Amino acid sequence: MNHNEPDLILFTTDGCHLCDIASQVIANAIDLEQVYVELVDIAEEPEADQLIEDYGTRLPVVKHLASDREIDWPFDSPTFAKWFDVVSR
Repeated sequence: MNHNEPDLILFTTDGCHLCDIASQVIANAIDLEQVYVELVDIAEEPEADQLIEDYGTRLPVVKHLASDREIDWPFDSPTFAKWFDVVSR
């Protein structure tokens, strides 16, 4: 499915091995053809100072844009799938 706007944002940064793991966990938990996940490197965005303050010690963090709810690491695929089901209602 082609999306113009992301459903989820995965906040990450360069060299974050937990972010790489989280990306795989997400891919195992949801259908990425139906859900658009945007990767956002907090250090590379125009509002980097604020993003680093908000997320720098919490990475990886996934934000569901429609509900404005977040899930912090650690999470596994079943936990993520359940969270996504709840926030998507």
